[in-house]
Amino acid sequence: MERPRNLDVERVPALELAAYELAEVGPAARERRGDGPDLNRAASETADGDLLVVGGDVAGRNLGRVDGSIRIYRQALLFRDEADRIVVADEDDSPDENWWRRFERRRDVDRSEPLRIVQAGPYNRVEGLPIELGPAIRRRTPWGSVRFEGAAVLRTGSTFSSEGGDIGNNIRAEVRVGQNRGVGVGATVFDVVEAVESWQLSDLETALAAFVARRDYRDYYNRHGGNGSLTLYGARDLSLTASYGEERWSSRPVGNAFTIFEGSKSWRPNPAFDEGLFHVSNTMLSFDTRSDPDDPWSGWYLNSNLEIGRGSVTQLAPTSTPRTIDPDGVTAYTRAMFDFRRYNRLGPVAQLNMRVVLGGWVDGDPLPLQRRVSVDGPGALSGFDFRSTRAGPDVSTCSAVPSVLGQPTECDRIALAQIEYRGDLRLNVMGNWDDWPRRIRTAHGDAVWVLFADAGRGWKVGTPDGVMTYSRGAFPALSTFRSDVGVGLDVGGIGIYASKSVSTPSQPVNFFIRLRHRL
Repeated sequence: MERPRNLDVERVPALELAAYELAEVGPAARERRGDGPDLNRAASETADGDLLVVGGDVAGRNLGRVDGSIRIYRQALLFRDEADRIVVADEDDSPDENWWRRFERRRDVDRSEPLRIVQAGPYNRVEGLPIELGPAIRRRTPWGSVRFEGAAVLRTGSTFSSEGGDIGNNIRAEVRVGQNRGVGVGATVFDVVEAVESWQLSDLETALAAFVARRDYRDYYNRHGGNGSLTLYGARDLSLTASYGEERWSSRPVGNAFTIFEGSKSWRPNPAFDEGLFHVSNTMLSFDTRSDPDDPWSGWYLNSNLEIGRGSVTQLAPTSTPRTIDPDGVTAYTRAMFDFRRYNRLGPVAQLNMRVVLGGWVDGDPLPLQRRVSVDGPGALSGFDFRSTRAGPDVSTCSAVPSVLGQPTECDRIALAQIEYRGDLRLNVMGNWDDWPRRIRTAHGDAVWVLFADAGRGWKVGTPDGVMTYSRGAFPALSTFRSDVGVGLDVGGIGIYASKSVSTPSQPVNFFIRLRHRL
């Protein structure tokens, strides 16, 4: 567990101070967690003004009368007293944290395991459930920390034959010098199955869609090699990481992964990808001031990546336009991805969020197929079916490859804009379910209504044709973008949505479920 941060009282945000002060009232003052006491209202009790509860809840709110508004912030402040200071602990250590969020963070616990068995990635049609099996050593020291994880990767959708590529490996080591600020040096050796695009949906959502409904929203290829990395950290919300390595890329066939439903149907083919040996360098900058990564109600988020690759392609995958291997045997490219979000709280029960995603080819030779991009599916343009047959040019994937070959993404560049408005329904749908595995701890109430709109497209870079291909410095007209609008109901982070295409009115309404906020 990470060492709690020592903060002066004057520097603790107002809401956290309010939670601390409420915790000092009554028996809760002696508890380690800074929960505010729950208020129990009787039928005869009346409040003339507004009622504000921080770090607690109101029981029997329908029995008494409150003339003003009721605002409840259930988030607890984890703290303890040390002399004249408040020691604030990391909120990730809360026992009330969402069960799957605790599951996803298990690897970050400060402990060693002689034999560790953990999920190595989302359930998918190529591997089934990938499992890492091996030791893990994590130690914090007075000067920093040491971390080592060595594991074989077992793929349950196969026969566990190492000759057939059914067993991989993932060995990671990192040494960090410094506590709150410093430098980290790491190295990785890997033989893993990697998703081509993982930014649209979370691993959990992708895994459940594949395991339950036999719908896989990603494509995959094999990465085999190693790299070294250097991380600079000096602020809680800012990090910079640079890495360089050598890796061999190859295609992966679809496996025979089990699903609960639709077991009689065939999986969507996994497209072939370019194969070869590449030297890849990455520079990643992350800036995150969101109040909560899973349920943000204010703050900024920026995730950017600059990748420079140089290598040789030995085999080209099928694409819409025939390609030939470069005569000099060398492919060099530069690719960038930029994901920017802003969360704005407009009032006690209203929120306006915005997101812009830009990315793709920057310079050099055409991108290898596994580095192409798209805006397709419920995580991008939800008003359009994922990998569906569409009349006219497909500006979501830029591909005309037949679906029997897997229809890979072929866009050199993409642009996507998303906006949503969230409002509280003032319902207490799950307020009395204290033992529910996923405790509801949102900035709003239990139920939130959502209005949203999306617009985006992809395009190729080359000789302009005014439809799919544009020159290097050109940007497509906004009238060529695909767009949709929708509405949804979010109950404790689990959302049910309906989305309708605006740019193509003939498209039927799409219904989908998200286990995370859309943005």
